[in-house]
Amino acid sequence: MTLFNNIQRVFCLILLSAIVLLVFSAACMRTVGYPIIWSVDVAQLLFAWLTMLAANQTLIRAEHAGVDMFTRRLSERGRYRLFWFFDVIMMLILAVIVWFGFELVSENPQRTLGSTDIPYFWVTLAFPTGAAIMIISLIHRLMFRRIGACIAPQLEGDAQ
Repeated sequence: MTLFNNIQRVFCLILLSAIVLLVFSAACMRTVGYPIIWSVDVAQLLFAWLTMLAANQTLIRAEHAGVDMFTRRLSERGRYRLFWFFDVIMMLILAVIVWFGFELVSENPQRTLGSTDIPYFWVTLAFPTGAAIMIISLIHRLMFRRIGACIAPQLEGDAQ
């Protein structure tokens, strides 16, 4: 799973770099009177994919915002059970996103992305694909998480 995560991380960096370069070059070209008409559309496409892949990276590291006022008071076994329950609930919600996301992908195949000939399919495909990747990450976490292991990074710092 580490190789898969590293590939995702590199892909996120590439997407973010491409968005920055595209938006910057479009702004420069617009300033000199030669706007890149398709730049906003392509940047939005890249941003949709970046959002979903980066959300998975955040999920893997358990770095989503959270309030640990309650979980600090639980035993390690209690935390383990609670986080296991939350992971199962997240998988169910993500499964709904995958289901309806693929319906959305197939609903309007002739639509194109703004001023380009790129099918809008590529934008909508990011959401069910990203949700499916997050389900895989959650399954991996459920299979390999141990009681007392790094359940939530913010709880580790409290032990120091």
